[in-house]
Amino acid sequence: MNTRILKTVFVFFIVLNFSCKQDNTEATLAEYKYAEKPETISCDPANDKLLKEALYSFEKDILNQYDPNGKNKLRAYRAFVNNAISNRVKPENMMSSHTKAIFDVLKTKSDLWQEGALNYNSDLVKCLSQNMQDQSLKTTFNALVSTNSMNYKLFGPALRSNISYTRDAYLQTFIALDYYYSKMFDLDFSKINLEFNDTKQEANNKIDFNKTPLNLPKKNNVKKADDHAGHNH
Repeated sequence: MNTRILKTVFVFFIVLNFSCKQDNTEATLAEYKYAEKPETISCDPANDKLLKEALYSFEKDILNQYDPNGKNKLRAYRAFVNNAISNRVKPENMMSSHTKAIFDVLKTKSDLWQEGALNYNSDLVKCLSQNMQDQSLKTTFNALVSTNSMNYKLFGPALRSNISYTRDAYLQTFIALDYYYSKMFDLDFSKINLEFNDTKQEANNKIDFNKTPLNLPKKNNVKKADDHAGHNH
């Protein structure tokens, strides 16, 4: 009798363990378009490659949204940060299908998120903050996190007055995760025309803006972005 009970308990725990593993399965990215690009951060060997892909895809999105002509990284980042601080970023109007695929993998990293927002106490975010180049910005960041006060309204002014995001991959990765990818948790992807966004990006990369006006396909199911977003008046 005791042996039978032990066998039953043993089988129960095997099934429970298998079930937990199934529930915690993390997705994998099918295609890495930026594998040949320079390395970005070194925080977690298991996820650094994915985070590198996430950063480069994010940068392509903001370049096509905020400076499709000049492809100026500083100008694109500055416009994005200004819009993010004002809560005017609309990922649905700028994200590519590749960015969506990356998000589908990122969202399965349970330690990275907390109720649909970036987990500031995660090992990754700690690594990002420890390696930020600008000491003043790092101090502000750590102070906000340690007091559980981190949000874009409080960190935004310090970020806006600093341009180290043009050369600091750790800060760039934080911006991409917190101000861009985390916003995708609230999106209804059934209403987003990713094909339109892809076509727009392809057109931006091929066209000569000095000779021909940009001719885009008919837009469906995507709310028009604010034409003045990201510009200083």
